[in-house]
Amino acid sequence: MGYLIHYQKNVDNLRNEVDELKDVRDSVQQQVEAAQRNVEEIEAKVKRWLTSAEEITEEVQKFFEVGRRANLKTRYQLGRRAHKLGLAVKDIKNKGTFQKVGHRVPIQGGTTISTKGYEDFESRKLIFDGVMEALKDDNIRAIGVCGMGGLGKTMLVGKVAKQAKADKLFERIVTVVVSQTPNLKQIQKDIAKELGLKFEDEDTDFQKAHLLCERLKTEKILLIIDDIWNKIDLEDLGISFGDDRKGSKLLLTSRFRDVLDKDMDAEKIFQVEVLSNDEAKFLFVKIVGDFAETLNFQSTMVEVVKECAGLPIAITTVANTLKNQRNPNVWKDALQQLKSANPTLIKGMHEKFI
Repeated sequence: MGYLIHYQKNVDNLRNEVDELKDVRDSVQQQVEAAQRNVEEIEAKVKRWLTSAEEITEEVQKFFEVGRRANLKTRYQLGRRAHKLGLAVKDIKNKGTFQKVGHRVPIQGGTTISTKGYEDFESRKLIFDGVMEALKDDNIRAIGVCGMGGLGKTMLVGKVAKQAKADKLFERIVTVVVSQTPNLKQIQKDIAKELGLKFEDEDTDFQKAHLLCERLKTEKILLIIDDIWNKIDLEDLGISFGDDRKGSKLLLTSRFRDVLDKDMDAEKIFQVEVLSNDEAKFLFVKIVGDFAETLNFQSTMVEVVKECAGLPIAITTVANTLKNQRNPNVWKDALQQLKSANPTLIKGMHEKFI
């Protein structure tokens, strides 16, 4: 009798509950959209809640449509149904509070190095194949790639990393850049972040090193440390795979062979040299355009390429400057500037370029 007597009250209560649920659902949906814009993956429980909210709302909508045609005979059943639906809607509504609706998904395979503009020259292919072979050799822990600045060591290593990822040689690939004046604590932090390891503010240097060391042992990892200028005590930072390293490896680049050999204990070192004349010319013409080989430009082009001394970075820079420049005088001016350049000699850099 209560369902029959309180029919309208139960229906009104249901209407209020579903309106409140819609407000909560809209709020959660806004949070979800904000998380998606922040490139976050939505939590499974949030997705399930939204589905439940949508389904119960549709069910209530159908109830109201039937309720419009209610008569005395059906009011009891509808009153009972309105009461139970109201309880169900309230339960779902009360569960619509989340501390967070999404989380940032780690990049699969780790960081990558841009290989845009990489050319598969024969001189580079030999090194590429050698490094790939070394990555598959269980007896080699650390591999080094060396050569003067501007030769494209980083891009070559990026190509290696891309292939290693495609071949699924490692579960994760992490890259950090050291440079001439490294911030070792930041490098340690960056590696940890890439591996999903979070240091606490109260962690000591010893604890951070220990945590990173233990984390590195849990997966087969390729750790690329780029542009090393001087000795770095990797173990002091916790960069050690231990005896049972699960096949993890270090891939190091430096301008200086001695740094890789004596300071970083690289077991296999590959030396990157300047491009051959044919390779240098091919790269230059590819960027500038075929008109560089016409009668008006060819002789100047040969001299410009020669002044670039086989350095990919120099060839690329000069070629992009002369791209679409069809005035021979502009080319001659560029050649004179190259010839009159006053180089600053820096250890490890070709005498023509800093």
